[in-house]
Amino acid sequence: MQIDRNNIDELTARLTVIVEPADYQSRVENILNDYRKNSQYPGFRKGKAPMALIRKQYATPVLADEMNKIISEELSAYIQKEQLDILGNPIPETSTESSGDWESPENFTFAYEIGLAPTIDLNFGRGAKFVRHVIKVDKKAIEAAVTDHMRRHGAISEQEVAAETDLLLGHFTELDAAGEPLEGGIESDSNIALEHLEHRRTRKQLTGARVGDSFVVDPHKVAHGHDDLGKMLGITHEQVHDLKSNFKFEVKEVKRLTPHENNQELWDKVLGKDVVDSDKSFRAKVSEELHAQFDRDAEQIFRRRFVVDLIEHMKIQMPNAFLKRWIQMNNEQPLSDEQLEKEYPGYADSMRWQLLQQAVMKDADMRVTAEELEDEAKRVIGAQYAQYGMPLEGEMLDNFAKNSLANEEERRRLADIIIERKVVDNLKPRVTIKDKSVNFEDFAKIAAEVR
Repeated sequence: MQIDRNNIDELTARLTVIVEPADYQSRVENILNDYRKNSQYPGFRKGKAPMALIRKQYATPVLADEMNKIISEELSAYIQKEQLDILGNPIPETSTESSGDWESPENFTFAYEIGLAPTIDLNFGRGAKFVRHVIKVDKKAIEAAVTDHMRRHGAISEQEVAAETDLLLGHFTELDAAGEPLEGGIESDSNIALEHLEHRRTRKQLTGARVGDSFVVDPHKVAHGHDDLGKMLGITHEQVHDLKSNFKFEVKEVKRLTPHENNQELWDKVLGKDVVDSDKSFRAKVSEELHAQFDRDAEQIFRRRFVVDLIEHMKIQMPNAFLKRWIQMNNEQPLSDEQLEKEYPGYADSMRWQLLQQAVMKDADMRVTAEELEDEAKRVIGAQYAQYGMPLEGEMLDNFAKNSLANEEERRRLADIIIERKVVDNLKPRVTIKDKSVNFEDFAKIAAEVR
């Protein structure tokens, strides 16, 4: 067998495969002999049918099947031998015709296109500058944190009449065009926080509500975006997009939160008994907490943004035409040209990030150890249970971690988390990063862009 490579451009190449009779004859003959041994034809004993009859019926499909196997095996061996770093798999060349006679087989010629992985340069140079946004801990931020502590430790009471900062608990019922309950429509028990209601007319409509009152509302005007509305009504993101109905909202309860006073009792609840004894020292502690919290938030958001910005900065070239063909050929459901063009940039950036990770791992001889996997499993599981006020530790946490790691898919997921963290840690010292102070509102906008 002969395989020749010709570069089409820097990142794609054509492999021409010439398959000779010596490459396939013995394999085809062995299979046909096995077919003959098990064949049953009228007029012949089992396994005694003439070979010519077997060839006539099976030779061509057997040859085609074996040819596919031979080519796949030889292409894999060739790629490994030549140490070619390819993307995806070889795909048949559309611009080159194959040659060979399946009825009278001799030499066959096939052409395949391969996409080559680009070279990743980890020497980014002085131009690789990135910004890490950090929230300013100013008087406004401290006041907001103090208010939050007062609310968190406040008291909830039942009310007869809703004020504009109260919480309404009730039942949503989807209505038809005539304003009647829609048969088979959406129903959900949920709540409306008047304090955070942005639509002024709706907030005014619901202020003063009493238990048992019913209101017709536009669900989009009582929610904060599609995700919030989906949770409010218990429906999918797709259903939210198509939702045009009004709803009846029947008030079941009116709740009011009365914030805790800013006094010694609050300070003890937040920080511990007698840690501080004045509002000034309490605010100083709150400031310390905010610095630590904001720094964690800044690092979390920066790491997400850093990956995107670094990929954009590197301008890694990809064999785009090849990859689009490969995606089309390997996708379970056919993609329209419009779908492919829309989804391809995200796919290409994801592949660029994978290539960058591989380059860093190779350069740093990076590995994920069993101990690291176990520690990560404990961290993830511990955090999950802590959310519900159920701290796990000791032998119970160890057992939960071991059970989690017994699942191969979960092991891979945790390994990916560790690898990404290590890769980002390795990349950060290679570039220039400067902190920039922003207010909370601007930071929230930056955070929303990377989620």
